[in-house]
Amino acid sequence: MLKFLIALIVLGAIVFCLGLNWYLKKKFINIWIGDYLRRLIKGKPKVEGPVHLMVMVVDHFELNGHEDRLTAWKETYPRIVDQFRDADGHKPQHTFFYALDLLHEHELEALQPLVEQGYGEFELHWHHAHDTSETFVQKLQEVMPIFQKYGYMKPIEPGKLACFSFIHGNWSLDNSRGSEFCGVDNEIQLLQELGCYADFTFPALFQPAQPKYINSIQYAVDNGCAKSYDKARVSKVGEASKDNEFMIFQGPLTINWLDWRHKWHPQFEDGDLHAQATHGDPKRIDAWVRQAIHVEGRPEWQFIKLFSHGAQDHKSLAGPATAKMFSHFQNKYNDGTKYVLHYVNAREAYNIVKAAEDGLSGNPNDYRDYKIPHPLKRDGLA
Repeated sequence: MLKFLIALIVLGAIVFCLGLNWYLKKKFINIWIGDYLRRLIKGKPKVEGPVHLMVMVVDHFELNGHEDRLTAWKETYPRIVDQFRDADGHKPQHTFFYALDLLHEHELEALQPLVEQGYGEFELHWHHAHDTSETFVQKLQEVMPIFQKYGYMKPIEPGKLACFSFIHGNWSLDNSRGSEFCGVDNEIQLLQELGCYADFTFPALFQPAQPKYINSIQYAVDNGCAKSYDKARVSKVGEASKDNEFMIFQGPLTINWLDWRHKWHPQFEDGDLHAQATHGDPKRIDAWVRQAIHVEGRPEWQFIKLFSHGAQDHKSLAGPATAKMFSHFQNKYNDGTKYVLHYVNAREAYNIVKAAEDGLSGNPNDYRDYKIPHPLKRDGLA
């Protein structure tokens, strides 16, 4: 009887392990679970003094001609965020990664006041497929002047088409999901040559495009092969980036063992502010903070990069859950002793990272425009 019970337990363990392995591969969790476990064992770095918490929302922004979406962002969203301010007096920042392939020029004009009044900035989002290096460059050259007509993404260096950050449609940066969602193996190299300073696509939960590393700011070098960003180095104080290194700025990706809303498994957390409007839940917000994403050597400056599809999900983003989220940030993470809260956009976050790499410290608010100036202050620079 004892032998039978032992055999039954061993068989059960084998079946469980096989099932777990199947699930991890099916959901592409196997790509990043190793780095998750490594970070879990390593623990968070010690911080002396207050943590400066940089919170940003990067939006895969796809209005696509829907007037109800445009109206929500012009009228409803400002009323929600106007009631909040960070430690520097800034209102919450929204980075509109506008979808190039869904371009409606009147939308760019209609949203200009949001940039002028300090609600956020515009960067580039693009779903594309079956492209070559030549067609990729040609399409950007044709469209970028339309954005720049309204003051968005103007270049700051001679010889560059633009100055912008990027979110790839369908997560397929550097042809990581194949030609159906990209097609360009040297996409990172081309983005850099055109004036792109960083990518904000990831994390990509349950997608093969997800890098092997999580909860970090990394630098990748294009090697001419698909998904070349899988091999990267971490951003560090005192280590300036080389000309061929491209910043991969990730948001939180973790297993939240304190959130069992799905009952049979803990919540997989990726910072998605989705249509279900759960982003005001303190369990989610606290999990984002616990990831402590930072430049190595500057652990007191931490970044939370959240993402959304705020045009489609405008009822969620321009709704009560967003107010609840910012209320929790301000009530729990802006006491001036343990935490100092800073609302930033993608460009400002990049600038603060570069300041940290250059060895600067103190108040990150001083470095919002450290390398790349505000889009409305670029005339005559290139």
